[in-house]
Amino acid sequence: MPSVILTRPLQRALINNTFSASLRNEGIEVIELPMIQVNFPDDQSKLESQIRKLAEGEFDYCILSSPTAVEFFHQKVLELDLYNPIMSAVGFATVGEKSVAKFAEFGYRVVIPLPHQLSGAAALLSQLRTFNILEEKVLILQSQLGLTVLTRAFEMCGAVITHEILYETTGPTLHDAALLINLLEAEDSTHPEVITFFSPSAVEFFVKTVSQMGLPLRKNLPVLAAIGETTAFEIEMRLRRKPDIIAQNANQESLAQDIISYIKHIS
Repeated sequence: MPSVILTRPLQRALINNTFSASLRNEGIEVIELPMIQVNFPDDQSKLESQIRKLAEGEFDYCILSSPTAVEFFHQKVLELDLYNPIMSAVGFATVGEKSVAKFAEFGYRVVIPLPHQLSGAAALLSQLRTFNILEEKVLILQSQLGLTVLTRAFEMCGAVITHEILYETTGPTLHDAALLINLLEAEDSTHPEVITFFSPSAVEFFVKTVSQMGLPLRKNLPVLAAIGETTAFEIEMRLRRKPDIIAQNANQESLAQDIISYIKHIS
């Protein structure tokens, strides 16, 4: 039976797993080996304090730079019972169409839409300068791996920045890391046909894991598949290799169909 390694966080698979369902319906084994774990920080007191200040009008804007950040933010806002004041009064800034769509899903207002990070720092800064944010108070909520270029762009436009960690991104468990290496080193039918990546962070931690476990980066890697261009770019940057499969449409349904087509072609 052909197999595919799925590297996205377990939380994502629990929310919507049409990707795995589509592959399994075609007789393809899906091996879930999350390369990243995303969770709220252990101490959330500072985060909750800043979100309360946001609801009280102490910040002019709030920046959430990814759909994941929007989801974590919304969860925390509901826990604190602050949805109504934040939804009605706070203007948000974000990066890329997917993040804008996630804001709209939850009913928040994006007043500073910024270009996708692949557009480059110059495009980001150029777009940001069309907004008057001089001396405006801006709250940036990100993971500890947040985009420094975004912070720098707001600073260059004269905004007063406050940072807080919204969620933490960490690597795989030791069990999952060991299983990954065993599968990549296998010389029999257990060696996977495809490894799929749903985010740049998953690529980053995959590379770190393989390196730390002593497996040469470019050895024994099967076909690599990416959900979209941002993730594909990260693969090329870190592995010096273009992914073999990039979803025609940047969603899990499209990626699943592209992988199914590939496996049928080689079978």
